Amino acid sequence: MKIEIEDLSCRIGKKLLLSHVSMSFEGRRIVGVIGPNGCGKTTLLRHIYRDIPVRGHVFLDGKDVSDYGRRIFAQKVAVMAQRLSQADEGLTVGDLVRMGRYPYKGILEQYDEEDERIVREALEQTGLSEFKNRRLGTMSGGEAQRAMIAKCFVQQPGAIILDEPTNHLDVKYKLELMRLLKGFGGLVILTVHDLNLAADYCDYLYVMKDGEVRGEGEPEAVLTEALLGEVFEVPFRAVRSGGRVILSV
Repeated sequence: MKIEIEDLSCRIGKKLLLSHVSMSFEGRRIVGVIGPNGCGKTTLLRHIYRDIPVRGHVFLDGKDVSDYGRRIFAQKVAVMAQRLSQADEGLTVGDLVRMGRYPYKGILEQYDEEDERIVREALEQTGLSEFKNRRLGTMSGGEAQRAMIAKCFVQQPGAIILDEPTNHLDVKYKLELMRLLKGFGGLVILTVHDLNLAADYCDYLYVMKDGEVRGEGEPEAVLTEALLGEVFEVPFRAVRSGGRVILSV
């Protein structure tokens, strides 16, 4: 799967949110988009998953994203919400995860054994089998995040898009979530605040500021004191050890 953004700009009122942004996402890897608050990261993702309609700038496998029907697009791209809705909290884990099969079902078509097998496998993969009948409203933030990831896996997409998925999570659950994403057999695109998580788990990074791409490349090449200092406007210290980058301010 390949997602391409070509010369994308976005203005809301007098504020320019994105300015001539071009990016390319492809293959089985995790691509992170980093930058300070208000730099355009979320706006960028919203264009990819069509929450902000646009033509001629965002392409999925060479085809404008606007030309895909809703069901076909959902079979190709899954989007993980930042948190559960109030309505979702009354569902069981199994109910939520099973909803990931909607793009494959016709009107009034029932779930079949193949759907249930896919759900069982996703629950096992995310360590949620024993929570299948548990109400989501009774679960911790990390457990709920795992359920939303399982729902994405059940969609069997080529790509998963996540906006700040590690926000409000304890360190344990941040690492757990990133390990699950690392095991996904497709493309992952996410925005992330925690730069050390980005360094450890992302295969490629885009760095944004003021709606523009200021740098891109593998984490070790991009996460430099000079670039991060310029983008975040605070001094950074980057220590390189054993192929890892450890950042501090």
